[in-house]
Amino acid sequence: MKLKLIGADNQIIEKNYEDFVKEIKPNSFFYFHKDTSYKDLKDLIDKLEEEGYSVYFREVKYALDESAYMYELHVI
Repeated sequence: MKLKLIGADNQIIEKNYEDFVKEIKPNSFFYFHKDTSYKDLKDLIDKLEEEGYSVYFREVKYALDESAYMYELHVI
């Protein structure tokens, strides 16, 4: 599973599941590039919920263009 996160300078950071889980802290927000597979994100949510995390996931549109969106993941 390859996850494409959006960094502080709008750079794309590719991580696998194991590296991603190491960064999780309570009440964390993560933003994923639109090229990240929706299936991979759903698998990520399922795995996080199995580990006991509460997860809120949504698509964020930041302009009127159809292709101007990213995914937000809030881990509680």
